[in-house]
Amino acid sequence: MAAQQGRQWPGVTPPISLNLPTNSELTANDALIAELKRQNNFEGIEETERRKATLQSIQKITIEFVKHVSRRKGLSASAIDTSGGKIFTYGSYRLGVYGPGSDIDTLVVVPKHIVREDFFKDFPAIIEKMAPPGAIEEMTPVSDAFVPIIKLEFSGISIDLIFARLNLASVPLSLELKDSHLLKGLDERDLRSLNGTRVTDEILELVPQQKTFRTALRAIKLWAQRRAIYANVMGFPGGVAWAMLVARVCQLYPQATGSVIIGKFFRIISKWGWPQPVILKHIEDGPLQVRVWNPKVMYFGIDV
Repeated sequence: MAAQQGRQWPGVTPPISLNLPTNSELTANDALIAELKRQNNFEGIEETERRKATLQSIQKITIEFVKHVSRRKGLSASAIDTSGGKIFTYGSYRLGVYGPGSDIDTLVVVPKHIVREDFFKDFPAIIEKMAPPGAIEEMTPVSDAFVPIIKLEFSGISIDLIFARLNLASVPLSLELKDSHLLKGLDERDLRSLNGTRVTDEILELVPQQKTFRTALRAIKLWAQRRAIYANVMGFPGGVAWAMLVARVCQLYPQATGSVIIGKFFRIISKWGWPQPVILKHIEDGPLQVRVWNPKVMYFGIDV
């Protein structure tokens, strides 16, 4: 226990409790997981494998898309071969809380000579060409959305594709998006697109136990969806907001089970001092000149 007391736990404040689970709490957690399974909250192995295969296909299509546009723009053979292109997931799939029929939020990252117009002009045609016969059941590009998107059904899996262009000559498969210096010189739409993956990955890094976080978040999402309070467009928290709320409670009880986190969640969030923000880490200065929301002077994004 002394070692646990001296450990550096994630969060902006120390944990409230470092107590290990009791036998009754472990039993309750097993019952929670069993109930989530009865509620069809987990998908089968076959569908999960189909998701992985679909993402592998989208990755191959992305590389071919970058090569196609690079050739059209007259790049050298060596530049075409090294241009790359990589997909990243975010949202419920990346968080590990997806279920049967969930879509996969997917980000297509390309080098600097590929622009958004290329994405909407060429990507759909290349998908149609490279996909297995009959795999594309539906495809809808929405280029004028707040975050421009291509929505498609690929082999029975719903995919939401968004686009981001980095100021790099090539995007290798080894690239990660954690480095904030990659954001320099990008426009607002590219920043918004990259934000989903970066935030999702950081949430996972900031929870003490990912398995516990996922169990609790699955239950909280199910609760919110059953009560029709799960949607940004309706003025309620969306997926990332619910994830942040659960993550903060996990930080306060880093060794608790998922079932305990759920009980603590309702006690803590119901008494939260809104509009005081829920913060998972101390705000850091980065390479971008951005305005940080301050609840003392701003409400709903409006200066007061």
